[in-house]
Amino acid sequence: MRKLKAGGAASLGGLVLGLLAAGAAAAEAPARPPALGKESVYAYAELAQGQQTFDAFRSLAPGAELRYRLYPHPPRRDVALSWRDGRGGKGAVKLAADRSFALEPLAGLERRKAQLVANLPFSELSWRPVVSSGGLPANVRRLGDLRLECMVGAQGRLSLRDERKLACLPPPETACGEDVVACARRASMALGEAMLKGLTRLQDEKNPYDQGRAQYLFISDKPVFSVTLLEGGRQFTLPAIWLYGRAEPFTPFFQWPYPREYLYSVPLEVGEWSNDAQVVLEPMVGEDGK
Repeated sequence: MRKLKAGGAASLGGLVLGLLAAGAAAAEAPARPPALGKESVYAYAELAQGQQTFDAFRSLAPGAELRYRLYPHPPRRDVALSWRDGRGGKGAVKLAADRSFALEPLAGLERRKAQLVANLPFSELSWRPVVSSGGLPANVRRLGDLRLECMVGAQGRLSLRDERKLACLPPPETACGEDVVACARRASMALGEAMLKGLTRLQDEKNPYDQGRAQYLFISDKPVFSVTLLEGGRQFTLPAIWLYGRAEPFTPFFQWPYPREYLYSVPLEVGEWSNDAQVVLEPMVGEDGK
């Protein structure tokens, strides 16, 4: 498999200072209330903030692009997306075959205070950012892409979960202070450091939430059988606790964001694995249907 090269440090703005200093924790609001009727609605400005986070931390995934994707559950094709503003303006948003879209064609909607409106309620639809580097097989993700995907999702509050303790990055060595550019360089170096502490934490079949750090739930295109990390000739298959949201803290009010067999987490905060590590998703059913 092809290995991608890490890029240089990205410039930062005030928007993402809080994310880096707090280990990329999300905003205080834990969950978005469902929209009335049969729609789900996001302010375009919220997704634009996710784009700014992507641009500021592009060094995590220098060859990637950002798109937003709609995941109906149960999976189906009858999904439509449009925009509207408070002045009577409206229009359709074209979705790709995988029900994803980019923000570039929608430039200017933030000034109009527009909303993006899907034709399914939040109980039947998940919104997710997708950060994807080219040149990888369909079942392989890059760890730096997933780290940045987590940060964008936290900034836009796209997973309908309490993300105040969300762990998207290995912890920085020092606080940012006033020099956010130097802080970004230090964080980039920490993310790409050699593996120094082994795999002891990952090998234990224990709850990854034990330290109070929530794990971001990614959505696969196919039901997942296993997840394996690959880097530098080493490989490690994650324990089953990282699959299907098994470590998710249950409450009487918890709602799964997608069918559980498609959900998985990875150790984003473990610095022993660099951004170039590959995350291989083995599906329950192969291409030949077996």
